[in-house]
Amino acid sequence: AKEATSLPYCDESLSYDARIEDLISRLTLIEKINLVSNGDGHVNCNMPSGAVPRLGLPSYTWLIETNTGVHSVCNTPGQCATIFPDPQCVGASFNRTLWKAKGKVLGTEMRALHNTGGVIDRDSGLLVGLTGFGPNMNIIRDPRFGRAQELPGEDPYHTAQYSTEYLKGMQTPDANGYPLIRSYLKHFTAYSREYHRQHYDATVTQFDLYDTYLPQYEATFKNANASGVMCSYNGINGTPNCASKFLSDIIRKEWGATDALIMSDCGAIQDLTRYPWYAANSSEAVARTLLNGTDIEAGSNYFNISAADAIASGLVEESYLDAACKRTLKQRFELGLFDSVDKVEWTKIPAEAIGAKEHQKLSYEAALQGLVLLKNDGILPLRKGIKIAVVGPHAQSRHELFSDYYGNEVCFNKTWDCVMTISEAINMTNVGGTTLSQPAVKFVGGDDGPIDKAFDAALASDVLIIAVGTTAFQPPDIEHESYDRDNLQLPGLQTDAVISLLRLKIPSILVMVNGGPLAIDSILNLEPEYQPKAIIEAFFPGTHGGRALAASIFGDQNRWGKLPTTIYPLAYSAQVAMDDYSMSKAPGRTHRYYTGKPLFPFGFGLSLTNFTTKCTRNPTNEAGVASFSCDVSNTGDMDGEEVVLMYVKPSAELRSAASHPVPLQNLKGFERVFVAKGMTESVSFDLAKRDFALVNEEGERVVYEGYGHYVSFSGTQPQGSAFRVDPKEL
Repeated sequence: AKEATSLPYCDESLSYDARIEDLISRLTLIEKINLVSNGDGHVNCNMPSGAVPRLGLPSYTWLIETNTGVHSVCNTPGQCATIFPDPQCVGASFNRTLWKAKGKVLGTEMRALHNTGGVIDRDSGLLVGLTGFGPNMNIIRDPRFGRAQELPGEDPYHTAQYSTEYLKGMQTPDANGYPLIRSYLKHFTAYSREYHRQHYDATVTQFDLYDTYLPQYEATFKNANASGVMCSYNGINGTPNCASKFLSDIIRKEWGATDALIMSDCGAIQDLTRYPWYAANSSEAVARTLLNGTDIEAGSNYFNISAADAIASGLVEESYLDAACKRTLKQRFELGLFDSVDKVEWTKIPAEAIGAKEHQKLSYEAALQGLVLLKNDGILPLRKGIKIAVVGPHAQSRHELFSDYYGNEVCFNKTWDCVMTISEAINMTNVGGTTLSQPAVKFVGGDDGPIDKAFDAALASDVLIIAVGTTAFQPPDIEHESYDRDNLQLPGLQTDAVISLLRLKIPSILVMVNGGPLAIDSILNLEPEYQPKAIIEAFFPGTHGGRALAASIFGDQNRWGKLPTTIYPLAYSAQVAMDDYSMSKAPGRTHRYYTGKPLFPFGFGLSLTNFTTKCTRNPTNEAGVASFSCDVSNTGDMDGEEVVLMYVKPSAELRSAASHPVPLQNLKGFERVFVAKGMTESVSFDLAKRDFALVNEEGERVVYEGYGHYVSFSGTQPQGSAFRVDPKEL
C-alpha cells in the first residue's frame, strides 16, 4: 500500500526499535500470529510468513538451508548455486580463511538470488529470503549418527572456529552496516541421534552440556554475532528444546544475545502434544513455546490454529507474542528490507554472482584441502600414461558424491551432468593412459556389473583404484536425516568385494566416500602383500570432488587435510550406546575422551611430501600470555601444505585432584601453512590463562592453578615435544 510509506515504521530517520514498535501497534492479533507462523495456514518447513497488504508488509520465507550451498533451484543454465563439499571435508582443511570465504560465497549468492527473484523450488515458487539456517554445529558424538555428514567434526573448539569464520563471511557488513544475510545455527542442542528423534529426551549432565554441547554455540554468538538458532527436536533432562526457558536464557541472558531469534525445527511445536512431552492440546503447546522463548513455528500450524485461543484463555499473555514478533521483525529490518534500496550495497549484487567461476574455484579448493591421505606406501603420486581400473560403487557416482543437505539443484533441471565422476576425472587426468571403470557391487545388496567385469578390468590394469563408501540418499537407507547406521562397517558386500580385489595383488588405492567414519579393520588387518598401497578419506566431496581426487592422486596438487573426527575400530559401536550422552564414560567419545586405540586418530593426515615440525616456547609476555613458535620444514620433493595442531593436556596430578571428568587433551589452536620444498615456514600460537580452564560438575569453567598442563604440537611427523605450563605463571 502506497500510504504505508508515510507511516512511522517506514521513516528511516527513526531507530529500528521505534519503527518496529509502530508496526506492531498497527497489527491485529491474527496478523501478528501470521508473522511468526505459516501465513496461509498450510504446513511448510520453509515458513513463509503472512503478508499484511494493508500495511505494505510482504510475506517472507524464513528457512533457507545454507550448510553446503544456498537451497535453491538454478536461475538459468550456468546460474546454479555453488555447492561445497560436505562440512566434514571442509572442516578437514583446518583453514579459517577458507571457511570465511565459503560463508562469503553463500551470503553473496543468497543476496543475488534474492535480488533476482530466485526461488527455493519451482513447485512452491517460494522466493529465496535472506535468513540462512546453517552451519550445523552439533559435534559428531557418535560415528553412527546419520547426520554426521552435515557437521564439521567432533571437537567443540574446531567446530567453534569453523562456525565463527563461516558466519563472519555470511554476515559480512557493507559500508552502512547491512549484513549480506543473517545466519542461524543448527540444531540447538545435544542433537545427535536420528532414531526416535522427535520424541527423545536426552539425559545430559551440566558437565557434558558446558564441556561439549554448548561451547561452539557460545563462541559463535560471542565472536561472530550469530543471529539465532533452530531449536532441535530432542529434549534435555525432561524439557523439550523448543520450549526450554533454560536454553533460551542461556542464549539471551548468559551469552548476551538479547535479540537472538529461535525458530523451531520442522514440526517440533506439534510434537509437544506427543510422547514424552504430552501438552494437553495445541493451545497449551503454543503457550509453552511462547512462554519459553521460541519465536517461530515451522512445519506445523498450531500457532495458526490455537495461538489466539491460548491468549484468550489466559495460557499466555499477548506480550509474549509481541516479543516474538519484535525479534523476527528486528532481523528483517537490520537486513535493510524496510530501507531504501540504494542504501544497501548488497542489493546491487547481480545474477552473474550465482555459481560464478571464482565461487566454483573455491569449492574445488575446499575439496583439495579436505581430502585426507591416511596411508601411502610410495604409490602416490601416480605417474600418468598408465593403465588404471576404477571400480566400486563410487567409481561412477555423481549424485552420491554429495551430502544430504547439498541444496536443491546442482545442475540445471535437476540433472547431474555437470558433475564429473571419479572415473571420468581419473581418465581425464591420466593423459596418454587408459582408464577402465566398473561399479563391481552396489552400495547395499549384490553385484552391480557384475563383479566379474570389475575383476577383468583390474587384471588388465597397472593400478587399481577402489572407490567405496556410503550414500546420503534414499534408497538405499544407509546414513541421512532420519536414519542412523547400525554399525561402522562398509555396507552391503563392499568389504568382501574390496578384499577379493586386493587379493589380486594389483597395486591398489582405496578411496572412501562417506559421511560418518568407516571402520575398515578387516582391510587393515590383511597380510601386507594384500593391503592397499594408499588410503584416502574423501568424505562427500561434492561437485568438484572427482577432479580434486584425480589431481591429488597424480600429484598435480598436494593440498591434503587432517581428520576432523576419530576413525574408530569396528568393535566401538558395541562398546557405546547410541542414547548415552556421556562423553567420558568408558571407553569415551571423541579424541578428548576415547581411551582405546583408533584406526586413525583425530588430526591425522599425510602428505605427498615430508614435513618436520620443531616448536619452542617463547618468554611469557606482560599480558600473561604463553606463546610458542613452530618451524615447519618441507624436507621432501614437492611443495605442500601442512596443518599444525596445538593441544593442552592436563597433567596426572591435576586429574587426581579434579572431582569431575578431565579430557585427555583439548585442542586449543591450529594453523595451516604452505611450505615450498626445501623451505621452512613459521607459525605461532598463544595461550592465555583462560585457555587452561576445565569444566566442573556444575558447568563452571575453573582454572586449576598450581597444577601443570602439557602443551604439545602435531603435524604430519609429530616431534613428541611437550611444554609444561602452570596457569599460575600467567
